[in-house]
Amino acid sequence: MVLVGFLLLIIGDLRAQWGSGDDDSGSGATATADSTGSGSAEAGGWGAGSTEGNSGENQAIKKKPYVRFVPPYDSLRELIFYEGIVEDEKCETCTEDSLFMRAKRYLMKRYGKKEYKKFVVEEKANSLIYLKVKVPMVIQNGTNSKTRNGDLDYVLVLRFKEARYKYQFGNFAHTLLPQGLNSTQVKTYHEYYMKVKRGYETTDKYLIAADREVKAIVDGLKASLKAPYVPDEDDW
Repeated sequence: MVLVGFLLLIIGDLRAQWGSGDDDSGSGATATADSTGSGSAEAGGWGAGSTEGNSGENQAIKKKPYVRFVPPYDSLRELIFYEGIVEDEKCETCTEDSLFMRAKRYLMKRYGKKEYKKFVVEEKANSLIYLKVKVPMVIQNGTNSKTRNGDLDYVLVLRFKEARYKYQFGNFAHTLLPQGLNSTQVKTYHEYYMKVKRGYETTDKYLIAADREVKAIVDGLKASLKAPYVPDEDDW
């Protein structure tokens, strides 16, 4: 009996110092979770950080959707068609004959005198300029990169009235130059390029080249209208 009492006394002292088994399991589990970081991983620790990095890489790889270029289209004519009026009501020297000569002088400078004469289909003094134009098809590949790919054909019509003129561009076509022994020219109208379902990232470059050509000429015509008219010996 004395021995049993002594053993019970020792067990009681150990429980007082270390706590019960139930307390150990609770506090021990909590401490282990904190020290290993498993709890922080669930709340956005190492595991969450790794996931965020992967999603960021996936977003960087994702390609931006391509947006097609759409030129102005006349559904009645079924043609890609640019049309507009350049005018200056306050211009005192912008008579029909003055505007006719200014526009003609600008176009001859842009195309070259010999080429301009080849392009003329009809010309009515002070009233009409009708041209069938052929110029190099220049493709813009980047900010500082341009290449030629055949020729660009189009029709340009200018009509003149006092202090204004009307411009029209249409019949755009891409003519590929003969290759090697093949002497046949391939001519593709831009309406076909506008409607293709495949490869349009390439064909859109031809439509954009034509659009750039039109805008450059319209800007030149606007500048020629505002410039002072200085007649010379050839203007008669």
